[in-house]
Amino acid sequence: MPLASGTKLGPYEIQSPLGAGGMGEVYRAHDTRLGRDVAVKVLTESFAHDPERLRRFEQEARSVAALNHPNIVALYDIGSQDGRPYLVSELLEGQSLRQVLEGGALSARKAGDYAVQVASGLAAAHEKGIIHRDLKPENIFITKEGRAKVLDFGLAKLTQPTSAQTNAEVLTVTNSPTQAGVVMGTAGYMSPEQVRGEAIDHRTDIFAFGSVLYEMISGQRAFHRDTSPETMTAILKEEPPEWGTDSKIVSPALERIVRRCLEKQPEQRFQSARDLAFALATLSGSDASAAVRITPAPRSSRRWILAAAAVPLLLVGGLVGMLVHRPSPARRMQFALPVPGEVSQMALSSDGQMLAFVSPDDNTGVPALFVQRVGDPAATELADTEGASYPFWSPDNAYIGFFAKSKLMKIPASGGSPQAIAGAHEGRGGAWGAKNIIVYTPEAQGGMWHVNADGTGAAPLNPSLYGKREQSHRWPVFLPDGDHFLFWVGNFVNDPDDRIGGVYESSLDAREKKLIVLTHSNVGVAQGHIFYLDLKLRLVSSRFDVSKGAVSGEPQVVADSVEYSPSIIMAAFSVGANGSLVYSTGTGTSLSQLTWLDRSGKELGHVGEPGTVSNPILSPDNQRVAVDIADLKANNVDIWLEAAEGNSSTRFTFGSSEEVNGVWSRDGKTIAYRSVGELAQLRAKAASGLERERTVLSIDISQDILANSWTLDDQQILCTAWLANSPSGRATGLFLVPARGGQLKPFIETRGSDRTGQISPDGKWVAYASTESGDWEIYVTTFPGGVGKWQVSRGGGTEPRWRGDGKELYYIGQSGMLMAATVSTDGGFSSGTPLPLFPLRGRPHVSSTDQYTYDVAKDGQRFLVNRFVKADHPTPLTIVLDATARGK
Repeated sequence: MPLASGTKLGPYEIQSPLGAGGMGEVYRAHDTRLGRDVAVKVLTESFAHDPERLRRFEQEARSVAALNHPNIVALYDIGSQDGRPYLVSELLEGQSLRQVLEGGALSARKAGDYAVQVASGLAAAHEKGIIHRDLKPENIFITKEGRAKVLDFGLAKLTQPTSAQTNAEVLTVTNSPTQAGVVMGTAGYMSPEQVRGEAIDHRTDIFAFGSVLYEMISGQRAFHRDTSPETMTAILKEEPPEWGTDSKIVSPALERIVRRCLEKQPEQRFQSARDLAFALATLSGSDASAAVRITPAPRSSRRWILAAAAVPLLLVGGLVGMLVHRPSPARRMQFALPVPGEVSQMALSSDGQMLAFVSPDDNTGVPALFVQRVGDPAATELADTEGASYPFWSPDNAYIGFFAKSKLMKIPASGGSPQAIAGAHEGRGGAWGAKNIIVYTPEAQGGMWHVNADGTGAAPLNPSLYGKREQSHRWPVFLPDGDHFLFWVGNFVNDPDDRIGGVYESSLDAREKKLIVLTHSNVGVAQGHIFYLDLKLRLVSSRFDVSKGAVSGEPQVVADSVEYSPSIIMAAFSVGANGSLVYSTGTGTSLSQLTWLDRSGKELGHVGEPGTVSNPILSPDNQRVAVDIADLKANNVDIWLEAAEGNSSTRFTFGSSEEVNGVWSRDGKTIAYRSVGELAQLRAKAASGLERERTVLSIDISQDILANSWTLDDQQILCTAWLANSPSGRATGLFLVPARGGQLKPFIETRGSDRTGQISPDGKWVAYASTESGDWEIYVTTFPGGVGKWQVSRGGGTEPRWRGDGKELYYIGQSGMLMAATVSTDGGFSSGTPLPLFPLRGRPHVSSTDQYTYDVAKDGQRFLVNRFVKADHPTPLTIVLDATARGK
């Protein structure tokens, strides 16, 4: 019997009826305790006769009440009055989707908007282990504000099976999501497994969602027949009718999403509502030109014929020609993922649900670590991760490993405080295996180490892994057993005839390494495939037999264009163990422009154009600047000479190899620089360009050297060099090299890495950066003797520079802040308390050859900064679902 106005259900006073259905009546009511209007659903009296059903009802209701999502109707309370249980939920103003559809099909825009919201609500419930089981237009409410909300989550589970209702729209449901043999749901929206009375999971809701989405777009029900048995037969054996009218305009990408939701086999559908919501959200942002006209075929053919079209942001192979809708192997689907800034370093969690990536902070330009759920539009910056690089996930996806502040770090993916695990001055990748052991590369040149995830047991891997002419072992990736792993081995010369550089396999005992494939690329592993770049810099996948450690068959091209950094041998992609892939086609964080700033950080002007530039070094007269400029198309870097004022620009080096770090002699007539080819060389060349370059020093390609500063008489060059032929990670050191050629001579020896030595203007002191304390700090020592030591920085410092009179020393402090310290050398050395000048917002260092972010004019009043340029429209990443499936 309907309840009269004024009836009390506990603290709720009935005001008026709102509707009725098979499970009971719904009323508008007033909560006398909280003074708000609510909706009360009073369930049928049959519930009162079965205590076990009441217990299940309360248990399920509590689970649903735990959901808190804007696209799910909030459940406030449960109770019972006179033997009849009731539910109390938020009161909505609007109408059901069924009522909306009475006006006919929705526009593609509106249908897409509602679909994204419903899928997001489903995803939130599924992640709590709650399945709807009876999704249909009657259970979706559209508020006056246009928000879609899902009703009655989990209630379909509660109804007891009774006699068959073969001619009714609503059928009986079981009391268990895993109990087979009983039909569950509403006939027109059931999945095939529901029709057969089989066990169900969250993918049943995805099928029902596809039926609802089809109805929103076409205006007709996907499987509706005259009787329920006929409807269920259609669900099992037939495909939905072709779209309703000749004039209907539907995106082929949207049709593909509907088709995938309505696959007969659950494993062929979207495997999560989160992926489905992401696909729809991405599609809703694509250009309207992606839509094409659908040409209906005769109903008896049961085919969906798609016109060929280019679909922005959804580059799915096979969306051309005629596609017969029948169960088939999974095919890859690609979507764009918007990100807050340019991204080149990324890591996909093993389940493909979460993405960790590094992107520059908008204000400081300092890279930080972000996490973003695949499918969500917003990313979250993890606190205290300034300077982060090369993230990787723990096996349970609870933690993210990364490198920052000369350390290997870890941080909870949900946020928290980072924890230092081990020292790593120039980390080049890590992998966290199933045995809770991390394999990582601590230095830009050298071998790998292993450490327990709690920070104990840090030690280098077996030295026998490291061979001659191998500059680096980096970018490790564990295989499923947590013992074996893949990694890149080689040198930095991208030689097509190179028979060393490639992906190798080894294990934690590190007794040997085995070549898997020749490549100058990092590697990804998923579902019996490996991913890497071929010689044409295309991302390809090859079948990989984990048990044999061998590839087979021809590599398949996954993407024709992926961002690649030759200086670090890394392509911007990551693969999850579930087969999802993410990659970038952009330029990462490389765009920057040389910018003049005063001591307050005010911009005074620019030098040259924005580009991939690094290492700005002013000439002694401050008239010109030597700078490295990368040609991404030629996969090469050369030194250019730019006018410090004006627009004059001259290319200085012309080799096919990487030539970087041009340092001016004191008289401004010569530039020393590093060149790499068959050998790593320190070269010198007249700044006028009128003389041929000469070789100052040649060392094996497995080592490296960079010029830092000339002595006062221009007879020697102070250099940073990697010389220790040790697989345990090569510490950098400071060495002197005769400018006319000769042998290296160590300048100082410390317990850490030392670099970027700067000889003072009077030639009596050297400022340098060192990790001897565990973190990078700035020190000063005497020259030429290297006697005595004074620490200048406080709390971290890199890149020292002298003022022209030697009375002030500058360096980069925490969070990219440019610091200044006064200096006195009367009767010894002393420095004042460092004071902050301004945040540099410099281009993040990518390669080990990126030594300098800025230089300073002689008077100390102007600074030339290689300032990060934020893209107006950051390049979105591309997500590929089922990347190991056949077809592009």
